[in-house]
Amino acid sequence: MRKGKTWSEFFSYLARIFLLLILLAVILPKLVTLCGSIVSSVDDREEKPSGNPMRVEEPHSEFVIEFFPAQ
Repeated sequence: MRKGKTWSEFFSYLARIFLLLILLAVILPKLVTLCGSIVSSVDDREEKPSGNPMRVEEPHSEFVIEFFPAQ
């Protein structure tokens, strides 16, 4: 019966961890890009606002907040 683990088992364990970290570093940015494109395609399907986007509306000059009204 062995009491402890051998060095080869320890180094294989470390190699698996580093391999998983490298795969994560390579795959994670691609996954984020894919999710971003999916979200943007969902946003493109939303209903577009109607009307002329170049139209400039005049500001309403009647609505004024008066903290100290003149008497």
